[in-house]
Amino acid sequence: MDGPDGRRADPGSARAWPLLGSLALLAVVNLLNNLIAPGQYVLWAGLGVVGLAMLARADGLTGGEWGIGPVPPRAARAALALAGATAAVLLAGTQLPGVAEAYADERVTGMSAAQVAGAVLVRVPLGTALLEELAFRGVLLAMLARRHGTGRAVLGSSAAFAVWHLAPALGLAAGNAAVGSALGAHPAAATSIAVLAAGVAGAVLCGLRIRYDHVIVPWSVHVTANSGAYLLAWLMARA
Repeated sequence: MDGPDGRRADPGSARAWPLLGSLALLAVVNLLNNLIAPGQYVLWAGLGVVGLAMLARADGLTGGEWGIGPVPPRAARAALALAGATAAVLLAGTQLPGVAEAYADERVTGMSAAQVAGAVLVRVPLGTALLEELAFRGVLLAMLARRHGTGRAVLGSSAAFAVWHLAPALGLAAGNAAVGSALGAHPAAATSIAVLAAGVAGAVLCGLRIRYDHVIVPWSVHVTANSGAYLLAWLMARA
């Protein structure tokens, strides 16, 4: 099976340590972001991006293989169109009974205007989305595709993306009133659903990366979804 760049997978020509090193690096960054020093989130994300770029180079990947470099016009158009569609879906959700309540997230509604601006303009696009797209739809997807082909690469990258979201998902039921009400005293169910949803989202984002041959497309969707949710939750709490 071919990789994202169209080359046929060749497991025998690839060394194991760059892939294992990438997974270990992401595990460390995840612990730093969620448990050890979350206040330095953007710093850890930036260092993670640098480390992943070094490991990608050590694995012999070109920028094109992991989805960076000049943005093709087709990818730029898709990024704008899909970001707009994502924003429209988020706005529509605020008007739907049973869905609008899910925006009432205590982790966001207690934030100041400056904190929300920092999250929407810096933390999400330059921390969360940039790191995650370059990691899971960029470097890991390319490394796995080189060794095992595109299909298994998408599965492996999406599974890793799901595990990546385990720590932040642990407090979902407590922080979101709608989720807590729906699942009652079953925080494990909320965590499992959130992790599964992350895996599915990861597969969809992999599909966008492969279809348009650039990480800017999944990055634009990711930024719009996360930043839009932050902003709408904050605005609705003050309406």
